[in-house]
Amino acid sequence: MIEIMDTMEKAQREAELCARDPERVALREAELGVFGPYFRMVYGGRAKASVKRHLERSRREPWKSIYMTRQGFAGMDVNDAPPTVFTAVTASATETNLWDPSIWTPIPANDMRSGKAYMLTFGGIQTSTGTQGVLTWTPRVGQSGTPASNITLGASNATAPAASLTNAPWHGQLVLVIRTIGLAAGGATGTGTGYVITQGAAAATGIVYVMGGSIPTTLQSTAASGLIVSLTISVASQSYSCAYALLQSMN
Repeated sequence: MIEIMDTMEKAQREAELCARDPERVALREAELGVFGPYFRMVYGGRAKASVKRHLERSRREPWKSIYMTRQGFAGMDVNDAPPTVFTAVTASATETNLWDPSIWTPIPANDMRSGKAYMLTFGGIQTSTGTQGVLTWTPRVGQSGTPASNITLGASNATAPAASLTNAPWHGQLVLVIRTIGLAAGGATGTGTGYVITQGAAAATGIVYVMGGSIPTTLQSTAASGLIVSLTISVASQSYSCAYALLQSMN
């Protein structure tokens, strides 16, 4: 009991000293490592008049305080770039993934929600012969190495690229938005569009492939998934290598 009284008396004396000496308040807060009344006063004094006004109103009228209507979280932000280029797509008339979606562009389980948006950016180099055929780019959602096992977002038009190019650059981008996640595990609805630009015959020209537009309703939201783009080349002897594929959570 005596120890408690001594502690209370010391606290009272400290409070009286702090009341007479504001600098002592600052020293005590610095020693304790707390954000106390002194530092609140200092930082509050630097705030804009509009901020002070809103904070004071929130103090006087707490029922009108600022509230967050929704606070979401993202399970992923952006993946790392690969240390080297992915395996080149060269097969004739065979749809082939440009990279492994389960490793390089994954979407974690339960990351999808209504209103969620993802941005996929990818690019690489191409080599074509004099008989270049046509290209078809297909964005899909899934994790399978077999393109047809993933859910398509809509293939591009089949268009011929420029002929007789060596290590020419190409670039692509795709946006996927989630409309609803549905009641079932594989019942999410999403849609997306994107493009791929390949270098044209002249340095200042390019060939644009527009892809997407489908609205699948069976996307997997409760298990890990991923975004992938596959390529179909109508003839052999062409080579398209993806150098990077970056998947970013937009919100």
